[in-house]
Amino acid sequence: MEKGASTSASRSVVSTSTATFKEELLCPICYEPFQEAVTLCCGHNFCKGCVIRSWEHRQHVCPVCKETSSFDDLRVNHTLNNLVEMILNEEKKRKDQASTLCPLHHEEAKLFCLEDKELTCFGCQGSKQHEGHKMRPVQEAAEDFRAKLKNMETSLRGKVKDFGAVHRCYESISKHNQVEARRLEEQIRRQFEKLHEFLRGEEEALLAQLQEEAQRKRGLIEAKMKQLAEESQTLLSEVHQLQEDLKEDDYTFLMTHKNRKRRIACTAEEPEAVRSGMLLDVARYLGSLQYNVWKKMLDIITVVPFSFDPNSAAGWLLVSEDLASVTNGGYKPLVENPERFTSAPCILGSCGFSTGFHTWEVDLGGITNWRVGVARPCSGTHWTFHHDARSGFWYIYRLPGKDGEMCRASNMAHSEAALGNLRRIRVELDCDEGELSFYDTDGKTHIYTFHEKFGGTVFPYFYVGNTGAGTLPETLRICPLRVRIHEDLPI
Repeated sequence: MEKGASTSASRSVVSTSTATFKEELLCPICYEPFQEAVTLCCGHNFCKGCVIRSWEHRQHVCPVCKETSSFDDLRVNHTLNNLVEMILNEEKKRKDQASTLCPLHHEEAKLFCLEDKELTCFGCQGSKQHEGHKMRPVQEAAEDFRAKLKNMETSLRGKVKDFGAVHRCYESISKHNQVEARRLEEQIRRQFEKLHEFLRGEEEALLAQLQEEAQRKRGLIEAKMKQLAEESQTLLSEVHQLQEDLKEDDYTFLMTHKNRKRRIACTAEEPEAVRSGMLLDVARYLGSLQYNVWKKMLDIITVVPFSFDPNSAAGWLLVSEDLASVTNGGYKPLVENPERFTSAPCILGSCGFSTGFHTWEVDLGGITNWRVGVARPCSGTHWTFHHDARSGFWYIYRLPGKDGEMCRASNMAHSEAALGNLRRIRVELDCDEGELSFYDTDGKTHIYTFHEKFGGTVFPYFYVGNTGAGTLPETLRICPLRVRIHEDLPI
């Protein structure tokens, strides 16, 4: 008993001595282990940074005994610094050794529980806490999880590339909008010059709207580009963190694996696709501009029921400045955006219809390979490759050559009307009745009628085929309206 008591007392003394010894290694100012310990002339020790900060706006005296001192009196205490470093290293080793013990039995962990994702010992195999759980040797489990982590790293790097591709797309749209804004401003000014001084107020108002939209969309794009750059940097940071994690010892690596997976799940998201509507709304400013400004200039105004939407025009098509005619001039690459057709030389009208009765006429201008009708856009996605009635396209069309003698429809039907030298088509859309009818304007004959539930807003749809090698391209034109106090049928 005396021997046991003596041993216990000895341990208590050692523990007390150790605690006192550690207290002596704490800076009297910050109460943390010394960092760059320095000794003043009075013999007291401090962190160099602490004593300098304490002297910034005070007298240069010892913070403990108040004896006058100066910066020249600061002497680096190498012995104390080495002692602090040695004690901290021993503490770290002691904690590392404790972290490799099984939390249940406090024995050396040799296994890893795949269900609970934690280190275990051999005694845990028979415990209720891990009953029926699959166990793996630590080294084998670490190798397996490291392999999976490398796959995650590869996946993250791939997503970084995806974010970069979307970022470049936004960057391209931003540059396009800057050029387009300048071009639009020039066109708007030319048209407003025709309206003379009393319409200058309307001109400046419209220009202000353009500048506001250009600035707003530029702000949206720049914010999105900044967000993409930040998310890309976050992914790269996660990649670098994973690289550091791979260097950890097996125990530390496995202990943090559960939290690591959660962290990766929070960052490994797909980049958001380019939003529609990022391009400047050209039709809003140029479509029937003079008429929309006011009716006092009726004798010089040309009004169409809607304009072409150049943001939807495929790379083959050239849209006129007044947005009323379009020509197939051969393919040229354009800025990528969700609204644009990419598989065929197609274009939409700028105005959509969901209710009421609407009519317009189209001058084919000698084109022998065309489509005229309506289409229902798919919100937020690119256009489908197949343009037929099942995909939301209702139109009549003509093929070049002998196949163009009869009119065809997108629902595979054939019209009884012979097209002949058809040059002008009148389209009548009754959204409420679900009817879309086509007429030969010059011949005053019916061509074909769709009876459909269009299922939403539809836009005028056009396909302008090429005219073949060696011939000048023909122009498809939206026929202007006869403008009076009230709009009448197309002229």
